[in-house]
Amino acid sequence: MIRQAIALATFSASIGISCAQAQEVPTARCELHVWPSGDLNSVYQGWIHGGIVNGAVTGRDGYPEVPPDPLGAASQTALLDRSQPQNIIGRDNYMLIVHAQPLSSREIRTTPGRLTSDGAACYAELIVDDVFLQQDVFHGSYLKSSFRYRDFGDGALSAATPARVFGTWVKTPLKLFPPKDAIDPNAASEELKSAYVENFALFAKALNKPVKGKRGK
Repeated sequence: MIRQAIALATFSASIGISCAQAQEVPTARCELHVWPSGDLNSVYQGWIHGGIVNGAVTGRDGYPEVPPDPLGAASQTALLDRSQPQNIIGRDNYMLIVHAQPLSSREIRTTPGRLTSDGAACYAELIVDDVFLQQDVFHGSYLKSSFRYRDFGDGALSAATPARVFGTWVKTPLKLFPPKDAIDPNAASEELKSAYVENFALFAKALNKPVKGKRGK
């Protein structure tokens, strides 16, 4: 009887531990879904020619020459995988999921809920809406990027709309791109890619900027 009692107590204790372990709630997996933009666009303001969107990237007469497909979706996707933008914008605990196919303008602007059917409860989206080569005879060249961030929060699987939406334009100056005769094309290309990643850091500053309190506080 004593042995049976000891065995029963041991069995009961082991069941209690297993139940306690089974009741532990695992930490929710957070996901950041990121999309590249379409091809690089351009705008140029010069002495005689200027003002036509994509005049440079389409090779119009009188516009600076730009290499073909300098920052397409495939190139952006590789940069997104390599640079890990979730860490840049301060979402270090989020798992990065990069989508290779850019979203259409209609999808971006008319979809109220999630842009994917993913079931993660902790979920956010970062969209590179546009990338522009801006050239000006007075102010030089810049890579401009438009970002849209949508955060659906933690445990908001059924949320129809995001808890936070934020978007803005940022730009990084370019000294080598587009490459001229005396400039190494590879160096110019690398500068453009570095500017693409640097724009994430500039966006992060705007995204995480503390909200100013009301006057008098």
